[in-house]
Amino acid sequence: MISPELLRRYPYFADVTEDALKEVAMISDETSAAAGSTLFIEGDPADRLFIITDGEIDLQYMLGNGELRTVDTLVSGDLAVWSAVVEPYKCTATGTVRKDTKLIAINGHKLRDLMEANHDLGYRILISVTKLLATRLEGARVQLATVD
Repeated sequence: MISPELLRRYPYFADVTEDALKEVAMISDETSAAAGSTLFIEGDPADRLFIITDGEIDLQYMLGNGELRTVDTLVSGDLAVWSAVVEPYKCTATGTVRKDTKLIAINGHKLRDLMEANHDLGYRILISVTKLLATRLEGARVQLATVD
């Protein structure tokens, strides 16, 4: 369990009630990942939603030729494995830790249960994820425009 105040620092939880924030904090832990390690793999079950508190993670996609291509780098404050709250709950990219990274790990299954029980919490989290996806989609478009 982590402190609810730690979650409150991030915009994803800015408008969440104190009670809901406490419930999310109870299913969250602080963790870390070493530089060079793989935090999640494209296609694997998305069982945890991560908030990067310090560090960097490269988002990578496997190309048809087997090459792993970096399409974005996540930094402090970013969400990773948003697919933990969106069906089919599978990782959509591979996350390779660029430098030693500290994270908040939120249990995906339990978070989905909380979101189902508290629709206001679910709405606020899904709005945050939707904004995140729109931003990442735009970044991917820019990235693709520069590929020869």
